[in-house]
Amino acid sequence: MDYPRVVEVDGVNGSTWTLHGRGMGPVIMSGVKGLYHPLRVPRDQKPAFMPGGIPGIPKTDPQVIDLKVFSSGPTGIEWEEIENEWWAAWSDEADSTLRVFNRAGDTYRELDARVQTWPEDDMDAEPEEEFPWAMPLIAYRPGWRGQTITSRWPLSGTATGSGTLKFVNPGDLDISVQISLTNTGVERWTVPDGIDGATVKLERFPASVGDLFIDTDPFAMQLDSDVESQIAMSLLGLRFRKMIPANTTVPVEVPISVTGGAGAAKAYMTPMWKRPW
Repeated sequence: MDYPRVVEVDGVNGSTWTLHGRGMGPVIMSGVKGLYHPLRVPRDQKPAFMPGGIPGIPKTDPQVIDLKVFSSGPTGIEWEEIENEWWAAWSDEADSTLRVFNRAGDTYRELDARVQTWPEDDMDAEPEEEFPWAMPLIAYRPGWRGQTITSRWPLSGTATGSGTLKFVNPGDLDISVQISLTNTGVERWTVPDGIDGATVKLERFPASVGDLFIDTDPFAMQLDSDVESQIAMSLLGLRFRKMIPANTTVPVEVPISVTGGAGAAKAYMTPMWKRPW
């Protein structure tokens, strides 16, 4: 049976609310705007004496979502408790998570968003058992993420020498990769950068640094560890520059190697989409 789509919110306080679909309530989504398409702003040039203009690459702006909900309770006292719990799930300084399922209900995509401005509370009279709200939300990192895909080398245990990880991206947005690396003080890793065979060779770190974590996102700290947060400086100007292109649906084997001792590596790929379904 084709049930209505499920829409959920994970609040900043750890609570979960079903706003639409099976199990919805006590806060119900009555309307939404800005949920579906990303906000793309044209960037073009208009030379003074040239008819028309020259198109550029559009920029994706933060995604603004107008969420309409109403809260309700069997009594005024219970409604007041629900209201307190609902607003405790939101902040304008930290993200809540919107989760939208497909109609089949077997997969979902998520978007982190926070309150852009607190809604107006236009009350003509004392609310009793229900009240409508229009909530402006903003997602500063637009893009709907799916479930994380992993690849490990070796498949179990540890190994030395050369091997491969499998990079894949079924989403319609380019993504970065996160890679965890064991470090006992003897390993020296060479890790992949993108899917065209490029690599970045890391230095050897003492055991006191702990295991290593790489994030190829150019706007993130690209090298971190369990213990030492300053090891990113050891890259000495080296950068991970390449992302996994959108619609890389067939896994691509990329090289990874370790010398000096046996280790293990695990890659994490979270597909991103422009839309929630």
